[in-house]
Amino acid sequence: MIRVPLLAIRRAMAVAAALAVAACQVGPRPLMEGWAAPKGDWTVVSHLAPSIAAMSPVEASRYVGRTISFGPNGVVSGGDRCPKPTYIVNLIYAPRYLARQYGMTPASLDLYDHQDVKVTEVFCEGRKWSGLGGYVVWADNERGYAIRDGIWFELRRSAPQG
Repeated sequence: MIRVPLLAIRRAMAVAAALAVAACQVGPRPLMEGWAAPKGDWTVVSHLAPSIAAMSPVEASRYVGRTISFGPNGVVSGGDRCPKPTYIVNLIYAPRYLARQYGMTPASLDLYDHQDVKVTEVFCEGRKWSGLGGYVVWADNERGYAIRDGIWFELRRSAPQG
């Protein structure tokens, strides 16, 4: 019979617990739609291209000033409309997610190094909505980043939420 010291067993349990906690931060964690779905009007205030983009800076600058309206009865972004949106919202650990999906760091989007962020995907009639605002990484309750053609567009709440 092999004897394993009690201290070694405790260390192994501590390592297993630490790995289990770390694994929870890797994948998305769904959030309740009503609590996390974007609401109201958001204005595009700037844009950035931290890597290669399919859109030119001149084209991207045309989006600055555009309003994106999110609500339970529709999403409107320029000429793009979705009358009955479904919002899928996940809480994601920003450093791993941005590195894996986009090859960038949280600092690229003015996020903290160890920040969880909400990510919203908009679906219209069962399909991913292609309008600007169809995919948003939310930095906080007043600021988000929508991506289109490799360009990140900073969104700011147009009016205080009331």
